Amino acid sequence: MELEKLTKKYGGDRSAVIAMLQDIQRDEGYLPRKTLTQLSEQLDVPLSRLYALATFYRAFSLKPTGRHKVGVCLGTACHVRGGQALLDRLERDLGVHAGQTTTNRRFTVDTVRCLGCCSIGPVVRVDNEMYGRVRQDKLGKILEPFE
Repeated sequence: MELEKLTKKYGGDRSAVIAMLQDIQRDEGYLPRKTLTQLSEQLDVPLSRLYALATFYRAFSLKPTGRHKVGVCLGTACHVRGGQALLDRLERDLGVHAGQTTTNRRFTVDTVRCLGCCSIGPVVRVDNEMYGRVRQDKLGKILEPFE
């Protein structure tokens, strides 16, 4: 990410730092330390402030994430319909635990508390695609197009 273009896009306005962090996260897949350090210097904002924002908001990650984000809903409706079993299977199949990224950086697996699709639970979200009434034996088929 070219930070000069980014800061120019927002007119160097320090009040737009969250938007800048979102742009970096979108382009890089996470917030690299080097980039945060450079942004801190360009905006004259303490690095500690950028880290405070990056760790406060769950949308940001300080470690590399996968190209595709897989979220398994563990809200009440999805949980009672087998959401935890789906997560267990996904973790086994991909060789990672919730909150981790596969070694090839293809997938980051996480849990969510509710996706608002309770009537079609259990629900799995891959990037912005929602899949309802998911069964363990269908997980591979769901992930296949994203590989």
